[in-house]
Amino acid sequence: MKNCALIITLLGIADVISEDLVKLPNLDAQCIKCLCYAATGCDLTRGCVEGYCGPFKISKIYWIDADEQVLPNDEKIRAGAYEDCALNYDCALKIVMNYFTKYGKDCNEDGVTNCEDYSMINFNGGWQCQPAINRTDAGKAWLERFRLCS
Repeated sequence: MKNCALIITLLGIADVISEDLVKLPNLDAQCIKCLCYAATGCDLTRGCVEGYCGPFKISKIYWIDADEQVLPNDEKIRAGAYEDCALNYDCALKIVMNYFTKYGKDCNEDGVTNCEDYSMINFNGGWQCQPAINRTDAGKAWLERFRLCS
């Protein structure tokens, strides 16, 4: 049942993804799916653990850097606005898209900004996306999940 809900959710956001992708080169729904899978297995019931919330494991700093996206009719200044948005797949996706819009660049310097670069931005952060993801055990595990998905 959980897998069915995930598929329905992913299908339901196709319009949101396609609208937001216009401004982001070489970022498609498969890449977004794999970023979510690498973070938590795209666990829509994950909650907040050790300062990271939702299926994309979004930190409050990441949320702030992504211009504090909130749910409809919510306010950025409300206590819990970050958590509520990060726990909601559609809102969390908007956080990720805003972050990539702000920090998107060719991290591996291969001449093109693509899913590999977005994965480096997502894992390392926008300011220092260049370090190889596999430099730590956590990074190796994240990268393995990402590659299993792609």
